[in-house]
Amino acid sequence: MSCCPSKKTLSLLVVMLSGLGMVSSAHALDFNQCVDRALKQNPQMLAARAQQAEAKGAVAEARGHLLPKLGASFSASQSNNALTVFGMKLSQRQATFNDFGANQFNPSDPNAYDIAPRGLNQPGSYHNLGTKLQLEIPIWNGGEIWGRLSQARAMLEAAQSGHVMARQKLIFAVLQAYDSVIAADSGIQVAEKAHKAAESYVKTTRLLLNRGVLVKNDLLSAEVHLEKVQLALETARNDRANALDNLAMLIGWPESKALAVAAPARPRLPVEPLPSLQNAALQNNAGIAALRHKVKAAQDGIQVARAAYLPHVNAMANQEWNGQTLGDAAPSYTIGGEVTWNVLDFARGGGLDRAQAGQEQAMAALQEAQNNLRLQVAEAWRSAREAALRVKMRQLAVKQMEESQRLVRLRYQNGIETVTGLLHGQAELDQSRAKLVAAYYAEAVERGALLLAIGKLDPQEIVDVANVSVVEGVPQ
Repeated sequence: MSCCPSKKTLSLLVVMLSGLGMVSSAHALDFNQCVDRALKQNPQMLAARAQQAEAKGAVAEARGHLLPKLGASFSASQSNNALTVFGMKLSQRQATFNDFGANQFNPSDPNAYDIAPRGLNQPGSYHNLGTKLQLEIPIWNGGEIWGRLSQARAMLEAAQSGHVMARQKLIFAVLQAYDSVIAADSGIQVAEKAHKAAESYVKTTRLLLNRGVLVKNDLLSAEVHLEKVQLALETARNDRANALDNLAMLIGWPESKALAVAAPARPRLPVEPLPSLQNAALQNNAGIAALRHKVKAAQDGIQVARAAYLPHVNAMANQEWNGQTLGDAAPSYTIGGEVTWNVLDFARGGGLDRAQAGQEQAMAALQEAQNNLRLQVAEAWRSAREAALRVKMRQLAVKQMEESQRLVRLRYQNGIETVTGLLHGQAELDQSRAKLVAAYYAEAVERGALLLAIGKLDPQEIVDVANVSVVEGVPQ
């Protein structure tokens, strides 16, 4: 089956739209312009971009835990607590023997060793100004940090795939809304043709009634038919207004400006066999790719949970300055390392079980989505081909009804057909034309659904009907 629209199909659409002035309108938006506007401002895309930015932040945060941390602090304190004051003096390198009561000690006094040193026990108020730089260096944390970084990267890739999926879904929504306007325009064209014919029948029937050729009931039948056609025309106009409102909402079109569309948008029909398309969908569908990345993130979560069973190794170094004033602060430094191992912790087992259960859930969700996607591709593939056949059938039906109505009109003019038969034939012709318009729209949507399922719905896959040469006329 050909992946391109037939020239006669394109001719009918173009001629219908030309009659409404939609193809050549200088102010009309084409499909690509609508897609560009939607991608820039649609809330779904804004949310997808925000999720992607959030995931990038999580990666940066996880990567930061691999790097040393340098902290700076300044403190000012005053106390008369004996232990605190003695510690301040030691950090300032200002401790003296008198702080231990050397000035109270008398070796000749047999009770000298029982005397409480006042300088040590009752130091009075003392203050300290402290400045500190501390460097913390992570060495190995049981794989927890690397696991969290890998998990964050997997979630970022999932968010990026989600962004692609959201983009394709939005393109599909724009396609539906855009071509629904096209279909509504064509529906108005069909309804206007029917209205023109119905008015002509009423005029002719009234003339023949005045000449005594027809009876009053024939005129009433023609007038009833005209009322039905007028109602159908009003419905078609309302459908177009609703379709324009829907499209305007998707693309953020200002309410104060009139919106019109240009040429019909027609997705290409993939020519590959169904099994190949199903395999391509499993590889290219962004939704499936996002689920695969979530499975990877769940696996990394298991690594993070297992890190609780392993020792953690870290190092630190700090430089301090302590003094009663900033100018005479005494420097000091500390360098050290630490190994911690949580030997007994019953809570960590639950964390590992939860992580493993999360992986199983992610894998189950992926398997279910893959199964559903294969079914979705098969249904879309069959529906797209069925829609193409329906268009051909509707085209033939319109041709047949137009020829049939031409013959009925001739018989009516020769007096061998009733006005009821004439009106019935016109109603069937109008209905056939309306069904053809619906078939065009359904075919475009089904093709778009197939491209969406296989992960290839992109503006480059959409044919602009206005760019195709029109070489055949349309039956009137």
